[in-house]
Amino acid sequence: MMESKFRVAYSRCPSYTDRKRLRAALEEVISIQLEDFGGSVSGKKLMFKPNFLAWRRDGDIACVHPAFLLESVKIFLDAGARVSIIETPAVQTAPAVVRAMKLDGELAKLGVPVASFAEFAPIRPVPGQCFHHVEIAREYLDYDAVVDVAKAKTHGMMMLTLCVKNLFGMIKGSERLGWHLAVGKNFERFADLLLDIYLAVRPRFNLLDGIICMEGNGPGSGTPAERGFIAGSSDALALDASVAPLLGCENLLILENARKRGILPDVEIVGGIPEIRRLRLPPPPGFLCEWGAPLPPFFKKFLREAVVAKPILNPKLCIGCGLCEKMCPPASLKIKNAKPVFDLPNCIRCFCCQEHCPKGAITTRKTMMMKACEKVEEAVRFLFR
Repeated sequence: MMESKFRVAYSRCPSYTDRKRLRAALEEVISIQLEDFGGSVSGKKLMFKPNFLAWRRDGDIACVHPAFLLESVKIFLDAGARVSIIETPAVQTAPAVVRAMKLDGELAKLGVPVASFAEFAPIRPVPGQCFHHVEIAREYLDYDAVVDVAKAKTHGMMMLTLCVKNLFGMIKGSERLGWHLAVGKNFERFADLLLDIYLAVRPRFNLLDGIICMEGNGPGSGTPAERGFIAGSSDALALDASVAPLLGCENLLILENARKRGILPDVEIVGGIPEIRRLRLPPPPGFLCEWGAPLPPFFKKFLREAVVAKPILNPKLCIGCGLCEKMCPPASLKIKNAKPVFDLPNCIRCFCCQEHCPKGAITTRKTMMMKACEKVEEAVRFLFR
C-alpha cells in the first residue's frame, strides 16, 4: 500500500517569456516538495528526467519547454543540489535536443552535464509487480533523487501523458516499440507496465509543464492548448490523479489500474486548484502505434512477431511442474505432454513464466529484427549526437 496522502501544489503562469514570474511559479510548487523531502537538497545528487520526445522546431510542444527546464534546474542548483539531465529522446540524443533548444551553453556554464541513458538493467523487484523482465535505465540508482519533469499532453494510447507516463522514456529506445506491440492489444497491461516502472523509480520531485499543453493527436502531432498552469508533487501518481480530471480525463487508465492494485494515493491540494479548461482528447485508441501513425492490423501482427522478444523453453531443464501455466496472467501458456507450449500471439510478454520457473528452463530471446533495430538505433543516435 502507498503512503496515506501526498500533497499536490498548483501555480498560475501564463507564459514562458516572463522568467521572473515563471521562476516564482516554479518555486511555489517546488517549495512544497522540498518540505516533503526533508527541507534541504544541499549536496544531494539529482537526476532530471525531462520529457524530450524530439525537438523539431522552435517552441515544439512535444517537449518540456526550454525555459521551464532551465528555471527548474536553477532553483535546485541555488538550493545546493548537484544536477544532471539524462533522457533518451525518440530519435535524437539528449545533448542534441539541448543544443537544438539552445540551452547547451547556459547549462555548461552552470556545470550541469547532459547525457542519454546508456546502461540498462532489470527493474528492482517491488511488491505487486506485474512484469518481471523489464529493463530500464539504471543511471537513476546513482542519484539521491529523480526529478520527473513532464509535459501535459494527450496520448493516442494512454489518453494523457503526465508524470507516470514520462517514465516510459527510461526504457531503451529500440525496445519501446516492442513493448507497445507486446502489450498494445491490452491497454490495461500497458498501464500496469508504466506503474511497475513508477514503483521502481519513485521520483521524489515531480513537475508538470501545463503552461502550453498539447491536445488532439498527441503525443507528437497535436495542437497547442494554452492552459497557463504548473503542478508539482513529491509523488508522480498523486500528481497525475489530481491533474487528469482537470484536463478532461476522469477515467485515466493508469489511475484505474492503480486503484485496483491498491497503490493509488490520497491527494491533499495545497493552495487551491486553478480553473483549467479541459483538453480535446484523442479518439479511443485503435490500431495506432505510440506516435499516432496508423498501422494496419496485419502489419502490426507481423511487427509484433518479428520484433518482440519471446520466451524460449529448454526442454532438458524443464521438469513439467506446471508452475509456469499457473503463473501466466493471460493464460496463453498450456502444459501439453508435460511441457509448456507458448501461444505467442496472445502472450503479453510479462515473462512471469521465466520469473517463476524453479529450474531456469525458460529464458528470453531477442529476435534478429530487434537486434538489427538496436544497431540502427545506435547508428542514428551517433549521427544525431
